[in-house]
Amino acid sequence: MQKSEDVELRPSPHSAYQPFGELRNCYPFVKWAGGKTQLLVELDKVIPSEFDQYFEPFLGGGAMFFHLISNRNRIFTAYLADLNRDLITSYKIVKHNVKELIQLLKKYEAEYKEDPIEYYYTLRDTIRPKNDIEKAARFIALNKTCYNGLYRVNRAGIFNVPIGRYKNPPICDSNNLENVSQALRYSKAIIQARDYRQMILEKAEKGDFVFLDPPYNPTSSTSNFTNYTDYGFGDNDQEQLASIFRKLDDRKCRVLMTNSDTPFIRELYSDFATNTKEVSVLRAINCKASKRTGHKELLVRNYDNDTCF
Repeated sequence: MQKSEDVELRPSPHSAYQPFGELRNCYPFVKWAGGKTQLLVELDKVIPSEFDQYFEPFLGGGAMFFHLISNRNRIFTAYLADLNRDLITSYKIVKHNVKELIQLLKKYEAEYKEDPIEYYYTLRDTIRPKNDIEKAARFIALNKTCYNGLYRVNRAGIFNVPIGRYKNPPICDSNNLENVSQALRYSKAIIQARDYRQMILEKAEKGDFVFLDPPYNPTSSTSNFTNYTDYGFGDNDQEQLASIFRKLDDRKCRVLMTNSDTPFIRELYSDFATNTKEVSVLRAINCKASKRTGHKELLVRNYDNDTCF
């Protein structure tokens, strides 16, 4: 397992389920391949009605977390993790240094508008951040202006996605960034660049809600896009994830997983067939809009409908 990049103290359990009053709605501040925004209507139907702590160890854009904290009228302690260190650094900066981040993103937005192509490739290939605030601003600006919001690195670990075709990309969404910062602080979110196994096996307990959104099992030889980090996610990883799903079930955690609708995944989770639901979603990571067709996915959970909202 990968070692934890850092360790944050666990909040007091008394922080769970406190009314949050003026907490404002928020949504993902980055576009992410496999993001769950389009699936939230279906996910909302199977969210458990009650839970203690919340775990999202394949964080990405965090659509599920932001949906929960914006719509459930409760504060809950959240454990959020992803192996992409630039992404996690950005979350931490949004949480702790959002004012400075917004100031820098506004500067990037103004400079981008003057000459988008030159500025994009200068930002991508030449500018090297001096601190984490600059690193987060660069990451977000590239995410907002690159092709399809795609994250891809070469073998040297260098981001190499070309510029996207946008007329006026919203590099700095100040209101949402401030709302996201508030949500992360209100939930006392523990945010780590960490292997999913470490976080949930160490921390998840009876009554907690664990949302698993791993790199999907490929439906064809050309759909195996899992290189969001230097780590792949093959069949052995899917099998290990299924084993951990069962361990969490034994602990009486409430577990919800999304994945491709393939025979392999259905077989791995055959014990939970009665609580498996097939849904359709449009995926946008394709160079041709005509190829962005409906994709069958599975929602697998270990709890019944009567425990859902």
